[in-house]
Amino acid sequence: MASKKQTVKLYWVFTDDHDEDWFLFADSAKSARAYHEDYEGYGKGDARARLIVSDVPLNKFTNGEPPCHAQMRELFALGFEDAGSVPSQRSVRFEGKTYTEGALESIVELGRQNLALMLKNGRLQLEGASSPTSNLESPVN
Repeated sequence: MASKKQTVKLYWVFTDDHDEDWFLFADSAKSARAYHEDYEGYGKGDARARLIVSDVPLNKFTNGEPPCHAQMRELFALGFEDAGSVPSQRSVRFEGKTYTEGALESIVELGRQNLALMLKNGRLQLEGASSPTSNLESPVN
């Protein structure tokens, strides 16, 4: 009996805190949500998945077989555009919408950069230090 391969879809998976939002390849929204909740340490029912591309024409995925996280080069192959990504935070644009991955990692990285700069300059002043979140935009969902 021949097996029928599932159609791979691309989902934007997000939670209320938006700390770890990103794109996942999966065969269903349920699979994408479950993978995200398990991978990121959320509870069952914490994640939501929005269908972005219903039939992904890619044959190979950087992170193995779906469900898996989408990488920038895969998103670019699907027609996404870079929307001002920086090393600690990725943003892409697709069909008029901008998607920014969860801010938690970039908040931590910006905090590290601010601390390193203050230590380098010989001044560690907690009061009046700039907030690492001051230049971040809210992710789109």
